[in-house]
Amino acid sequence: MSRQRALVATIALLLAAGCGSADAGDASDDSGGPGRNSPPSGAPDAVKRYVEALNNRDVKGLLEVGDAPNKPWSRKQADKIIQAKGGKGLTIKKAPIEYEQMGDYLGKVALTASASEGPPLRERVDLVYEQSHWQVVLFEWPSNKETSKP
Repeated sequence: MSRQRALVATIALLLAAGCGSADAGDASDDSGGPGRNSPPSGAPDAVKRYVEALNNRDVKGLLEVGDAPNKPWSRKQADKIIQAKGGKGLTIKKAPIEYEQMGDYLGKVALTASASEGPPLRERVDLVYEQSHWQVVLFEWPSNKETSKP
C-alpha cells in the first residue's frame, strides 16, 4: 500500500510541476519574456516623431513617420490629420506600447498627451515594424488607379 501511495504522490508531483511550468511559460510569453523574441527597438521614437510632426504641423514629417509616399492622396490625408490634431503644443504624458508578432511586429499605443492649446489628446495609435523600421499607421492607401496619378 505504501508503494502505491508513493507512486501516486510522485505522479501528482510531476503533474503539478508540469502545470506550473506551463503557466510560467504562458506568463513570460505575455510579458515579452524568455518565451518570446523581444520586439525591435525604435517604436517609442516613432510615437515621438508623430507627436513632433503634429506640433510642427509638418506634412512631410507625418508622411515619413507613416511611411507614405509624397503624393496628392497622402498629402490630403496628412492635411486632415494636422487640421484636427496639429499645432497644439502636445507633450506626451503616457504612451505604453503593447506588442504583437504576426509575421511583422505590431504595436498598439494608448497615447495620452497634454496640450498647451485645447483639450488633451487621447488616442489609440497603431504601429507596424516593416522594412527595418517602425511606422505609425496613419494613411488609408488608395486603389492602384488613384496611386498612379501624379
